[in-house]
Amino acid sequence: MTETPNESATTLTEDEKKTVRSAALRAGALVAQAEPGFLDTFKESFAASKAVKTASPEVQKLVGGGLPEMPSGSKDDVTARTIELLQQAVGILTAKAPQLVEEYKQVVLQSAKDVAAAADDTSHGETAAIGQIERALAG
Repeated sequence: MTETPNESATTLTEDEKKTVRSAALRAGALVAQAEPGFLDTFKESFAASKAVKTASPEVQKLVGGGLPEMPSGSKDDVTARTIELLQQAVGILTAKAPQLVEEYKQVVLQSAKDVAAAADDTSHGETAAIGQIERALAG
């Protein structure tokens, strides 16, 4: 039996869906926190969703709908947990929806880059955060 694209997303448990969604959303937040600014936050929020809007409906479904895991703890704790979630998300998709892994990685990374570019020049902190995201997605 051949699996249709919509079936692969539904094979994920609710916890797995939350992990995949949380990882994607928190990656953009990781970049945003690297160079905080009140007005920049609004620009970055809109920028983060731009890459998701261009994704396939299945990837949009993976990263949308439902609440993500909210960050807590120190900045280092939040960073470590975000990296952990990204690695877990790639592992989940590799096991249960391998046809979505590359697109998911591209969307997450592009979203992070869009956040960095949203508020003028990309800072060194934002560049470092993007590097952490790239390494986490690579495994």
